Amino acid sequence: MSSERAYRLKPGEPLPEGIVAIAHGRIDHAIAELRGESDSGPEKAVHEARKDLKKLRALLRMARAELGAETFRRENACFRDAGRELAGVRDDDVLLETLKALDLPAGMKWELRKLVQAQRGADGDNGRAKAAAGVVAMLREARGRADGWPFERHSFDALRDGLARTYRRGRRDFRAAQAEPTVESLHEWRKRAKELWYHHTLLRRLWPPVMQAVGDEAHELANRLGDDHDLAMLADWVSVHAEGDPEFVEVVERRRSELQSEAFTLGERLYADKPSAYVRRLERLWKASRASVRAP
Repeated sequence: MSSERAYRLKPGEPLPEGIVAIAHGRIDHAIAELRGESDSGPEKAVHEARKDLKKLRALLRMARAELGAETFRRENACFRDAGRELAGVRDDDVLLETLKALDLPAGMKWELRKLVQAQRGADGDNGRAKAAAGVVAMLREARGRADGWPFERHSFDALRDGLARTYRRGRRDFRAAQAEPTVESLHEWRKRAKELWYHHTLLRRLWPPVMQAVGDEAHELANRLGDDHDLAMLADWVSVHAEGDPEFVEVVERRRSELQSEAFTLGERLYADKPSAYVRRLERLWKASRASVRAP
């Protein structure tokens, strides 16, 4: 299967074949990025591969009931561990990107940038290449296993439990972050928001206007929470490696407050439904989409 396969289920497509084809597509794309077979530079290639790994884990969560506990745990652990292999080389890149976006005095930004770049060390590229090679080997094995994933059902029932679980956990983590907006609680909520976005991306062709509207809001939410997390990590790094500057702390705290306020507003809209109502609406769209494909 070509790496050009979109991260979408096609209307009327047999569900088992579609799930496996999407998995092959993301794995192929990640491998191509990590082997330098795309137009991406080394930093962007790692970023793109990590996105593919997150999409693969969201795909597994959506089809969790059909995969079964053993297959889900094995494949989820594989893609999780692959992501961790790439996380270290990506973290320094994120620090620089986050610093660049901050509204800081030029001199302060320049000094902090020098510190981060020094931390990366002279062997940063070697570390990236070593991590990439290890992940490519993991993904090649996973691609072969995907052909044997145990799918039988072609109906919405194969996805119902996974979709409900993701939405339910998102509502729970939203409320937990509202009650106590720690770095950890906001980060957990971000994971669920990204899964919600990916699930709506996978199902977008059921009914594009509806699915895209919710998916776009979930994407915006994940971006707000991601930016907040990156700022928290930058602030933590600076507190360890540089002298604390009140102006830096004030700028970071002000921006994090803005991002969290926007995130909670989005969360109120996205998680207004009960999980049962949310899944029933998706099932109606699924059936309508399948019926339109069968109609003469």
